Amino acid sequence: MQITIKSTRIIKEGFQSNGTTPYKWVSVIADDGSEKGTEYTTFDAGVLKLGPGSVIDIGDIETKEGKLKFKKVVSVISELKATAPAPNGKTYPDMSKEEWREKQLIERASFEAQTAFKGIIDLLVAKIILPEGEIAQGALDWASKRLSPTLQEVVATMPHLGRPADESGPRAFKNVGDFLTAMGKKGLSRKQVIDELIRLKMIKGEADLPKLDLTIAWEALGDAITPEDIPF
Repeated sequence: MQITIKSTRIIKEGFQSNGTTPYKWVSVIADDGSEKGTEYTTFDAGVLKLGPGSVIDIGDIETKEGKLKFKKVVSVISELKATAPAPNGKTYPDMSKEEWREKQLIERASFEAQTAFKGIIDLLVAKIILPEGEIAQGALDWASKRLSPTLQEVVATMPHLGRPADESGPRAFKNVGDFLTAMGKKGLSRKQVIDELIRLKMIKGEADLPKLDLTIAWEALGDAITPEDIPF
């Protein structure tokens, strides 16, 4: 089967269970004439060298849980070189090193602010701190300037943070056991989860699990790859 590449990105990368053989799980968006295109996934990292407009033969298509994937690029019909990818898999051809560094700092500051805000809201929901407190008021003031709903609407939605969302997206957990059970359903054992969290430097060891932000951990491991998915 031939497709025209619209874009590519790395979904996840790491090492196989032996700890030494690396892999990259790649998303390939094919230009099918629609705005979004059709997504395929593959472990053939060589496709990252091909830029938009390249035409490739991807052989037979497999369908797993409603998602399309292929084993490897069978042949390259026409090739356009890809621009050097940024660390998150996106491309910024006109961005200097200084601009890239500034962008990373801005994104990191935004991520840290959002994480801190969520932590404060969790404390409010658990009634560990009071809404009238200085820290809570500061967090709510920060959020109210960035969200379109009124402050009252934002606060009213917070007790529902514990409800599960789409299995592939953000999700909150009651405790570590609930989190590990959910990861088990995705095919990852307790040891595999801990090893991956250590590799991602989210924890130093199993003793740190109670301190872990489980929602962020779920997002980090949400696309975790199980051994049977790796075709080599």
